[in-house]
Amino acid sequence: MQLVLPIVTALLVVATAFPTLAAGPKMATVPTSATEIHGIALPDPVAAAKRDAKLREAGHRFDGRKPVACRYPALIENKQLLRWVNIYSRKNGLDPRLVYALIEQESRFNPCAVSPKGAQGIMQIMPDTQKVLGLSEPFDPERNIAAGTKYLRSMLDRFQTEVMALAAYNAGPGAVAKHGGVPPYEETKDYVLKVVDRYFYLRQRYPVEDLDSMHKKLTLTDAAPLAGRRENP
Repeated sequence: MQLVLPIVTALLVVATAFPTLAAGPKMATVPTSATEIHGIALPDPVAAAKRDAKLREAGHRFDGRKPVACRYPALIENKQLLRWVNIYSRKNGLDPRLVYALIEQESRFNPCAVSPKGAQGIMQIMPDTQKVLGLSEPFDPERNIAAGTKYLRSMLDRFQTEVMALAAYNAGPGAVAKHGGVPPYEETKDYVLKVVDRYFYLRQRYPVEDLDSMHKKLTLTDAAPLAGRRENP
């Protein structure tokens, strides 16, 4: 499970070293390094270590002292929400675990969530995007998930990698196109890293795409009540 930490560090190093890189293979399997995401060689170890040190000084790090599982809340116990995530993820050709990670970061599965910028519902869709998607009831969780997964699919089709699609979901496709990759916004970089980190964790711990199957495999430790837990992973 500790493999997640070097993956995230490597991803951050590559994203910083090559900010204009947007193309690359989709994450069809769990990457063992950022090279599998971007299809390029990592910088030399000395240069990478220096960049990593600077990023750590800037606060871009995950606490390696904690076990990986301790950074995350237990899977939600709302089977209906899990079912909708499964249904609409598969309908749009997405890994339900990726959508789960995105929703957890966006709203902590709160169907009534409203962001300071006006994003609404469980997948935090902006009003202008709601109009494009034909979403008239953003606080209906099923309709919001249906629209949000459709939008994420369109971002993946446009930008080709999950990393770029997540950046576009957060910052908008215009920002990703303008910068040729993940925009240099702290909020967006932090968002992408957290979602990818959670996604990799889910893929390693639950090597199946069905969230209901994942839920059934919870250990006694994992199954601790989630009610009231809203801390960041």
